[in-house]
Amino acid sequence: MGGIRELSCGEHRQLEQWLESEGIVLNGRTRRDIYSDVRAVAEILKKVCPCIKLEFYPAVSSFSRRLQNWQVFAFRVLQKLGLRLTPSDLRQLAAGRAGAIEWLLFSVFAQEQVPPSMWSLSKAVGPWAA
Repeated sequence: MGGIRELSCGEHRQLEQWLESEGIVLNGRTRRDIYSDVRAVAEILKKVCPCIKLEFYPAVSSFSRRLQNWQVFAFRVLQKLGLRLTPSDLRQLAAGRAGAIEWLLFSVFAQEQVPPSMWSLSKAVGPWAA
């Protein structure tokens, strides 16, 4: 999988619909202040990947600690989901760069070939399933 890219209009609409259905607000402020920290993202992904252990990802505020958490999360969770993130990708996520978290969430939720042990039983084929 390539690095972080801008979502197409259709991809963005799908993601917005899912976020809205889950009551998640993703705007410039929340992206930078909340979702640049892996803890908030782990809480979202835990809804469909219950094996994520939140205690491994304490909420932090400094960039260096956020980056460290993203590195651990990428190793423990994202690689198992088939996402290989570069150090640049991780820095963009830790910095809350516009589009980075959207790409990550869409990349995880749009996957069709996710190991069954990573998804909850209620959403065994991913959240886009009808």
